[in-house]
Amino acid sequence: MKTFINRLTKPLLFLLTLTLFVTSCSEESVDTQEPQAAVFEESPLLSFDAFDTMTATKLDGELDTEESTTSRNLKDRIAREKRFYDFNAEVLEGPDAGAALAGELELAFTFYHANFTVVRGTLDLGDGNGVRVRGVLISDGVAYLIFRVPGVGTVFGIGEIADNGDLRGSFRLFNRNGRSFGEWTATLTGVTFPDKTIVDIAVEDGRFTTLVSALEAADLVTTLQGDGPFTVFAPTDDAFAALDEIPSGETLTEVLLYHVASGRNNIQDLLNQETLTMLQGEDISVRINENNEIVINNTVKLLQANIGASNGVIQVIDAVLIPPSLQPLPSIVELAIATPELSTLVEALQAADLVETLQGEGPFTVFAPTNDAFAALDAIPEGDALKEVLLYHVAAGKFFAEDVIAAGEVETIQGQTVSVEVVDGDVILNGNVKVIMADIEASNGVVHIIDAVLLPLPSIVDIAIATPELSTLVEALQAADLVETLQGDGPFTVFAPTNDAFAALDSIPEGEALVDVLLYHVASGQFFAEDVIAAGEVTTIQGETVTVEVIDGDVILNGSVKVIMADVEASNGVVHVINAVLIPSGS
Repeated sequence: MKTFINRLTKPLLFLLTLTLFVTSCSEESVDTQEPQAAVFEESPLLSFDAFDTMTATKLDGELDTEESTTSRNLKDRIAREKRFYDFNAEVLEGPDAGAALAGELELAFTFYHANFTVVRGTLDLGDGNGVRVRGVLISDGVAYLIFRVPGVGTVFGIGEIADNGDLRGSFRLFNRNGRSFGEWTATLTGVTFPDKTIVDIAVEDGRFTTLVSALEAADLVTTLQGDGPFTVFAPTDDAFAALDEIPSGETLTEVLLYHVASGRNNIQDLLNQETLTMLQGEDISVRINENNEIVINNTVKLLQANIGASNGVIQVIDAVLIPPSLQPLPSIVELAIATPELSTLVEALQAADLVETLQGEGPFTVFAPTNDAFAALDAIPEGDALKEVLLYHVAAGKFFAEDVIAAGEVETIQGQTVSVEVVDGDVILNGNVKVIMADIEASNGVVHIIDAVLLPLPSIVDIAIATPELSTLVEALQAADLVETLQGDGPFTVFAPTNDAFAALDSIPEGEALVDVLLYHVASGQFFAEDVIAAGEVTTIQGETVTVEVIDGDVILNGSVKVIMADVEASNGVVHVINAVLIPSGS
């Protein structure tokens, strides 16, 4: 009797998987010591307890496994898709240790779900004894199974499905002797599919009338009745009804071929490879989302998986797949919202009330800083300053990378230009900001993602205010009512005396004399150091000239005033910081 029990122990192991799991069975004389062996984890798509409860009785809509079904529609209610295996198992630990089992395992596919397929069958021990098996093959490659042997005990298993269809797992057996532990394998030896093509199954199902009509209109029925094999993602009638309109002509053909791939691709394979190229030429993606749902192209849900046909497999989906090439492009704002790495930019656009602008017709070119780019700032600007910064990232017109590279610069809506150059193969803006992803096309323009925030140049007055060593100059400009002038478009060239330069005067001029002195420090035009050195002099707005020469490597104005910092570029000109106040000859 013990030998027979041991033999049954093995078969019970389960055809598909398993780490035979301990749940619901023998309880009282269970050994407390946990056997040491490989661990097979439960699937996040279906728990073992849920499987046990679900398959304890026949499911609504589940197919029968025997020809002797009592169903009125015998042919329609019998499972035609089956797998056959050479089964071998051995008890490794526990009271039945050493027992071995071998037999032929037959499993029928009786219920198709998006996340799993229910299987039921028998393990033929070869001596007239057969053991009934119930289990599931889960879409992520995990398998569960339960055997109950009258007078022997119950086996619970969790295992895995190999790429070639073989099964392997471990099990726990509960019986009057206690608990035993073992491992098993099931080598795939044969497969049978229904003798119906993909088209036949779609026609008989009743949920795919629109799909069948579309295949007829596109003259694809004969194709999908061919040898294949094909993988067809089949939208239901409800999926087609959700469209504004069903495409026609060549567009319909293209859409339908985007639902068909070569080969018999089950969902386990597709989850592993993540993408699949369709006959239309473009790829689809297949993944498990955060809700443990299997989704196609991130949004289309799988309703039933791996329905076998004579010439392929059907995957039932809840929406029509539209090829990317036929989809309308998102707007720049929609693109940013859909890109997690641009969430800070989206928040900034909302704060600056620019969302509606960038949802307009455009076209626009947007240089889009990443979240890390904003995080690198000491602080994100607010109010008008934020709007100014953001508009410095937007140009009017649709300029791809090759366009801005060829131009060398691009003028922004904010008014200033962004310089563009190629350095060591990288596209660099303003000398140090890298374009990390270029030419992301939108319905109203194009986006280039960048690794730093572009900061527009401040005005001459802003530079002076932000420079503590120029605070006396700022006060003088305010007293002379020249601030607004130097905030104008310009461009201007300003020779800016430091606080120490003003402090060296006997007294700071006032009134018209102060205006005269300050205007003697301003020239009309943007003249960098090399420009004024080459010219030898520069005419100021005050009317007189300032001489420029180089002495011992220093730039000297009017024979004695040294330029201590040159070429501080501003949005409306350039500033050269000097160590003394320039005094016009008439003062």
